[in-house]
Amino acid sequence: MIPKISKQGKGELAFASSLFLLGIFVAWDVSKMEIPQGSSIVSPQTFPYMVALFTSLVGIALVFEVLRGRYATPDGDEPGDPFLPANFKTMAILAAAIGLHVILLEIAGYVVAATLCFWGVAFAFGSRKYLKDLGISLAFAGIVYFSFTKGLNINLPSGFFEGMLGK
Repeated sequence: MIPKISKQGKGELAFASSLFLLGIFVAWDVSKMEIPQGSSIVSPQTFPYMVALFTSLVGIALVFEVLRGRYATPDGDEPGDPFLPANFKTMAILAAAIGLHVILLEIAGYVVAATLCFWGVAFAFGSRKYLKDLGISLAFAGIVYFSFTKGLNINLPSGFFEGMLGK
């Protein structure tokens, strides 16, 4: 008989199940990989299959631990501290900032996309110094952009700044 699962247990069960499904997905994706002719016993699929197996096994083990009532203690908490539910507003703002980055990366370029993403992350975590955060985000995005494009010779998208950023 499966014991009654608490709110914390439901969250951990969802995570453990997701980890198991991730392992299955990786195994399925690796099975579709094209293998070059003449591959030895250790093919390009070996390591990804090992990762998929390990991920699936850890997911299954975590599911059994949660079903036995053994929950993890979050970092910074002591056993017996009250359970605090997830902050979905913060997660939604983070997801929106990252999604906006993905959408704007090719259109507007790395500097604009990363600046807005960094600013959105700062906002999500509670910072309300909008101009300061925007300035720091722009400076950091610019440093990363020029470090990669000039220092490492790895081209990041310029977007509508093509030609102005010295490419």
